[in-house]
Amino acid sequence: MGQTPFEVNVSHDGTMDIVTVRGEVDLVTAPLLRDAFAGLGSRIVADLREVSFMDSSGLAVLIEQKTQMNGGQFRIVADGPPVLRLFELSGLTDLLDPGPDLVLPSRKTKPKIKAS
Repeated sequence: MGQTPFEVNVSHDGTMDIVTVRGEVDLVTAPLLRDAFAGLGSRIVADLREVSFMDSSGLAVLIEQKTQMNGGQFRIVADGPPVLRLFELSGLTDLLDPGPDLVLPSRKTKPKIKAS
């Protein structure tokens, strides 16, 4: 089975921005994730349930986004070992506080961002 290609989709449910990430988040793709967060509102959910690998580059983007929220809400949804294990090993599980699921209402989707 081949590697899952990196993909970021940004959608809106009327009250929050939802950034859904798929594939590997690493040194090459982390800047694309950072770009996806640019210009979003004060309520953001990062859905990482389809992330197959994440290194410290992706972790740095998440921490950066969380610290830039200035009173806004930044929630991470993650349920898989590639993300949860990294949070655990880095000692950042409490700071990032990932939840296992999120019911997503219908939403409009912006164009996809893909790594080439």
